Amino acid sequence: MISSIRSLINSKFGAIFALLFVGMIAIAFALGDVSNSGSFGGLSGGNVARVGDRDITLGELNDALDNRLKSERQNNPTLNMASFVDGGGLDTTLEQLINRYALTVFGQEYGVAVSKRLIDSEIRKIPGAMGLDGKFSAEAFGRFAQQIGVSEKAIRDDIAQNLFAQQILPASASGPAAPDGFVLPYASLLLEQRSGQIAAVPASAFLPQKPPSETVLAKFYSDNSVKFTIPEKRSISYAIFGKDIIAQRAKPTEADIAAYYKANAAKFAAAQARNISQVIVPTEAAAKSVVAQVAAGKSIVAVANELGLAVTTAINVNKSTLTSTTSQAVADAAFAAAQGTVAKPARSNLGWAVVRVDSINNVAAKSLAAARAEIAEELLKTRSEEMLTEMTGEIEDAFANGATISDVAKQNSLAVSTSPKLLATGQDISNPSYKPIPEMQAILPAAFQMETNGEAQLIELVPGEKFAMIAVADFDEAAPPALNQVRSIVLQQWAQSEGAKGARKAADALRKAVDAGQPLEAALAAAKINGAQVERLSGTRADISREGQQVPPPLSLMFAMKKGTAKTIQAGDNRGWFVVYLTDIVKGDASGQSDMLKARKQELSGILQQEYVAQMVLSAAKDVGVEKNEDGIAEVRTRLTNRDGN
Repeated sequence: MISSIRSLINSKFGAIFALLFVGMIAIAFALGDVSNSGSFGGLSGGNVARVGDRDITLGELNDALDNRLKSERQNNPTLNMASFVDGGGLDTTLEQLINRYALTVFGQEYGVAVSKRLIDSEIRKIPGAMGLDGKFSAEAFGRFAQQIGVSEKAIRDDIAQNLFAQQILPASASGPAAPDGFVLPYASLLLEQRSGQIAAVPASAFLPQKPPSETVLAKFYSDNSVKFTIPEKRSISYAIFGKDIIAQRAKPTEADIAAYYKANAAKFAAAQARNISQVIVPTEAAAKSVVAQVAAGKSIVAVANELGLAVTTAINVNKSTLTSTTSQAVADAAFAAAQGTVAKPARSNLGWAVVRVDSINNVAAKSLAAARAEIAEELLKTRSEEMLTEMTGEIEDAFANGATISDVAKQNSLAVSTSPKLLATGQDISNPSYKPIPEMQAILPAAFQMETNGEAQLIELVPGEKFAMIAVADFDEAAPPALNQVRSIVLQQWAQSEGAKGARKAADALRKAVDAGQPLEAALAAAKINGAQVERLSGTRADISREGQQVPPPLSLMFAMKKGTAKTIQAGDNRGWFVVYLTDIVKGDASGQSDMLKARKQELSGILQQEYVAQMVLSAAKDVGVEKNEDGIAEVRTRLTNRDGN
């Protein structure tokens, strides 16, 4: 019931600043009426709301709406701004902004501290703010802000708001668990079973016999234009390339190979590695005792076991590695001992080491000729990665400086292709046989996130191996087509709509007959409705509360009715109406089901925690004061849902 409500603290920058406690604040979207929409005092027309002494500007709301739409389009690529706003996106986005500001202002007024140093520490966690050395870089942070299209100040403000929420809300959620007195009635309610009769009244039984006039059809089309709207289409220019584009340039010369061989002479020189067994003891005396016992014939493992210690082994370890993991003294002793002997005890970082040399492995020196292939492969790999990183960086810089995809493609000897105008799904509605190239699966989601008049972008198709430069070449905004292009479909929809109106009247008549005492089956038979029929339906409350399960609307309605009553409910998509008659209620009893009671207690406790947080947000908003510019909000709504009217 509450799980479908999204997080109050929804960051403007996606998952970068996701809050760990997002689940606890899901209910907060339900808090709508926290404002006083009366006199605005000094609230200017450029602001949509004031929270305490903070203004939420029209520009900030627009940015938040754009970011929310981009986020939603990752799951629904065909969603446009008008549909998003009609679906409540404007209201929830504004409430998010108001509640974020309310927590911030409230926190500041009551001594919650968010310092610049704390904000800086959060910024350092952003991957995009890291330089090539893996450390924070002011330049990288600036580029990151530019790439996501926001100012550095906006990022800092967003982080600060999250930090205020992180400090305030978890404490609010730490209330008591649900009492047992709540749990049993709730659990028993889920076991309640209801049965009833459902009469389906199809719209097809009431379809009009005459076609509509042009005026009626045009009005119907205008009133229902959203149903016929063609989603946004975009034509994408793209140039695809792989790491092979720099393979020839990255190929090392003989001079490069020779220089690498010389610079890494130690790597190819004759070397010795050893397999060793080692035990660490606390004192030099103990180490000497171990050496003496091994010299007398005991194995080093047996001696260690008697002391309650473990023997560690190392295979093919060289002297430098052993030095770094133990100490110079241990390495010197180990590499001075002969094969099969125990080295002189030496102090390590952890104590005194007794090392037995199990075997010695000598590696012959490798000549330049013998090492040539190995060096060439290593240089090619390293240079390819470096040159590819350099090339992609230059491309991104060029786009940031205003270069077009054609300019950059020409500089890199690449061909630019342009797709027809496609839906976000890859379909070309003007050519049903069109099949996009496989790379479009990655290109289209990125292209539909871009600004239509924005700069070109470089995206990865296969990480580190395949890339594409993309740009929006042309686009058509989501809009309904001309009536003549969809006349036959509109006629069908009009007829179905009219039929649904007739079905509703018939369903209302059936309901009244049942309320007057006539059995539903008898009332339906008397009405003589073509295709209408009565079915029996039963289920428990648990059936309608299971997540991910499609529940028939009539079944859900039965749990909102009194026994012996009838109600009507629409079938959806103008398919007709249902008459629901509740015939029986069997109460549930969960008193003996311990597992169920435990699960319900946990569920109710979670709901209570969400309610505690919701009340905290509501109280903060009331405490600091919220004013909404209803006229300004209405103008935003009109502009975003009726763009053609501007």
